[in-house]
Amino acid sequence: MAKRERGVQALIQDSGLLVVDYPPEKRKALEGLLEESFEGWYLRHSKRTIRNIETVKAALRSGAPVGLTMLRKLYERYGYVFYIAVAMGERKKGVGGRLLDEALAHFGRLGMIGVYASVEEDNEASRKLFQSRKFVRIGFGDESRKHGLFKALMMYRAMRVVPGEILLYRDLG
Repeated sequence: MAKRERGVQALIQDSGLLVVDYPPEKRKALEGLLEESFEGWYLRHSKRTIRNIETVKAALRSGAPVGLTMLRKLYERYGYVFYIAVAMGERKKGVGGRLLDEALAHFGRLGMIGVYASVEEDNEASRKLFQSRKFVRIGFGDESRKHGLFKALMMYRAMRVVPGEILLYRDLG
């Protein structure tokens, strides 16, 4: 295995793709992926989020970042996939799926019982990626019945679900 930079922990490696935890002090190097993947509000928010979010995992090919995901623990035992970004030249090569698989494994190791994600309603590629990993669309009513109105409101606020997005959920139990 190629020599890794100090502070970057290897998680998964196969077919030339290495998924690693990315520490806060090295995350600025990943902003190019955000600029390639997002625009407008999403770009501004993703750049702010990457600085402070608890977990960032990056996919590296030949030592260069080709994808990333940002993960957060929510209330009780639920996780949230904030963003998945993949370089244009690496799309449709399984990078997003590998990052999502590692996110699910990460939350499983933490003892989470479910994982949420939100995607723009018209982002078919993202929706299909999450659906391929057994995420299902849910609504605010479902969540308020499950957790109570106040907790559902707090979870939506923490997830930053905005108009035009759909909320997805996968049970890890």
